[in-house]
Amino acid sequence: MEHPQEHVILGILMKKERHGYEIHHLFSSGLGRVWHAGISQVYALLKRLEAAEKVSSIVEMQDNRPAKHIYSITPKGRDAFLHWVNAPLERIRDLRLEFIAKLFLMRELKLPGIDELIRKQIHIFQEQLRDIKQKDAISADEFDHLVFRFRIAQIETVISWLRDCEQNFDH
Repeated sequence: MEHPQEHVILGILMKKERHGYEIHHLFSSGLGRVWHAGISQVYALLKRLEAAEKVSSIVEMQDNRPAKHIYSITPKGRDAFLHWVNAPLERIRDLRLEFIAKLFLMRELKLPGIDELIRKQIHIFQEQLRDIKQKDAISADEFDHLVFRFRIAQIETVISWLRDCEQNFDH
């Protein structure tokens, strides 16, 4: 299973090739408010991406310093990134990190389709809301009603936030 942070790294490499420390810096400065990745984690992810042939690297020798690996995205990595960044998520808990990362990268890379992604995301949660409301309506258990009302409030809040995103990105 792929780690969502791998896709963030691929997104960072969409603009140009970079060395590992630079990737870590861009990851931390751009998404640092919502997602933390340590330098060792970034290098481990780069190693996995290279093994999966989604990035390639060349070694750049430096005077009086260790050699530096310069990473670039491969066509396979580009395809994987574009598929990921345009796909809506099924779970609310994935919005906090993954969806925000998608919005950030789409904006930074000036990719088309941000409005479509938000619309798809709203549609998914509207369907989930409809399903939960139906379950709530037929349940006789009071505890179930508490749980359903909690989920309903969560989903309604997320849909409201997504509508704010629509307004924010609608230029």
